[in-house]
Amino acid sequence: MLPTNEKPMEPKTYSILIIDDEIKILLGLRALLERGGYKVLTSDNSPEGIIIARQNLPDLIICDIMLPVLDGFKIKNIMYANPLTRDTPFVFLSARASPADKLQGFDLGADDYIVKPFDPKELLVRINSLFTRINKTRHLALEEVKLKNENIQDEISKNISHELRTPMALILLTLDAIKQEKFELPEEIKSYVDSALLQANRLHSLIDDMTFLSNFDMSPLAHLRRIVDFRNDVILPVTLRKDLYFNKKPKVELTIAEGVLIHAPRHEFSMVVSHLADNAIKFGPHGVSVKIEIVRNGDGGCIFTVTDDGPGIPTNLQEKVFERYYQVSQGDARQFGGIGVGLTIARIITRSLSGDVVFLPTGRGCCIQMTLPPAAADIP
Repeated sequence: MLPTNEKPMEPKTYSILIIDDEIKILLGLRALLERGGYKVLTSDNSPEGIIIARQNLPDLIICDIMLPVLDGFKIKNIMYANPLTRDTPFVFLSARASPADKLQGFDLGADDYIVKPFDPKELLVRINSLFTRINKTRHLALEEVKLKNENIQDEISKNISHELRTPMALILLTLDAIKQEKFELPEEIKSYVDSALLQANRLHSLIDDMTFLSNFDMSPLAHLRRIVDFRNDVILPVTLRKDLYFNKKPKVELTIAEGVLIHAPRHEFSMVVSHLADNAIKFGPHGVSVKIEIVRNGDGGCIFTVTDDGPGIPTNLQEKVFERYYQVSQGDARQFGGIGVGLTIARIITRSLSGDVVFLPTGRGCCIQMTLPPAAADIP
């Protein structure tokens, strides 16, 4: 019987795998744990036990140390090496009671070490307590993740709101000025219209990004490869990004090698071009120099390289910046506009076309490269 102050942990919720070559202990433990409300799996040899663990992913493994073929320490190492069983709670059960054996067990990451012969009531209490401790740890971890996610979502909400309001306010102010002012020369009104159009493009780009991510989260990308129009799908998005940061007076040089023919979904390819150019200009200093080069990579493929003389990105953050909303999650340290999805979208689109976007080593500034493999066009 269980002690009066201990209750089984949610009957039939937890599964326990026992690996022990002593049949009497194996059967006795099975009966004890099943009476305690657990689902029990058993194995009397280590190779079979490893297979059962991988196939059933138990909530706890109780393993003897002195086993033929593979001892308990080796089994623990094998469990840790497999991502599916790495975090499975593990209890050693052994007649080896020396401090050195116990220390080795705990050094391997065991959650408990129980010495044979053991008291059945004590063993059940220790297992119940182990699950209670694990649940508390998981609960705290989940609460921490939940709080972090809530903070990130709050930042995302605030920054999306800011990124939407700013261009909209400028558009409304510009249109109001056009309405109120009496212009004598066409050039005067043209500058206001150009300003409004620039902010409208900025707003459209943000909405386009959010729509893309929403669609991507709901279903896989379906692309039709067409011949990319360099004027509309490359030169125009680069020009728009350069104009957006006109106050920084960026110097942008675009070179398209002879014979380049790109087969890709035009709208998505244009989004990648826009974001890679934006990344180089936005994070660069006043007067930043940006060089964009497109070379042939077989029939329908290309290598698109963007190099700038800005501050660059530390090597340890070069993968981090591809994470969605990464810039947003910098909180009060956030220095630049945008919501941190540009490089995320660029990589999603490129990888969906069997290519990739990566950073290249450079002595100064930043160099990012998109590679698209050769591919035929689906439609002209």
